[in-house]
Amino acid sequence: MRRMNLLVCCAVLASLTTLATAPASAAEKLSDILRKSKWDGIIGTWVDPATKNTTTFAWKIKDRVIEMTGKDQAKETVALMGVNAKTGEVFHMSADSEGTSALGQWQFENEDAVLRVLFTSGDGQEGALGIRYHREDANTLTLSLELGGGSVLPIGKLIRSKPQK
Repeated sequence: MRRMNLLVCCAVLASLTTLATAPASAAEKLSDILRKSKWDGIIGTWVDPATKNTTTFAWKIKDRVIEMTGKDQAKETVALMGVNAKTGEVFHMSADSEGTSALGQWQFENEDAVLRVLFTSGDGQEGALGIRYHREDANTLTLSLELGGGSVLPIGKLIRSKPQK
């Protein structure tokens, strides 16, 4: 009986060791998700013609991580977009020059890309919001703010300034 327990323990330990060292399957690449959803054209620099605010989407790590930078009259923002290897969700994390930080998730729905975030402002206030990017054509995006309860507020238009490779 003692020998049997020892064999069972060794078998369990060997199984656990094998599982722990087995290579995990590679997460789907962000570039594949964007291509499937037809949002791979987001890469490039975009300008709001009314305010001259700029937003740039550029590969930080080819096919895996996009760095999103934004600049307006009041602040600068930097964000990273990538794929959670466990869930397959497209995550977003950002911070700006005023101390605001946000964590969220991107969802791609036909002609729309929706970013839903939980944020903490520089003065400690917390909130949630959604930003909907609607693709009018390959070079024009309209943005709207989703405030909850079905409230939608148009916030601007982005025109492609220059594509990036």
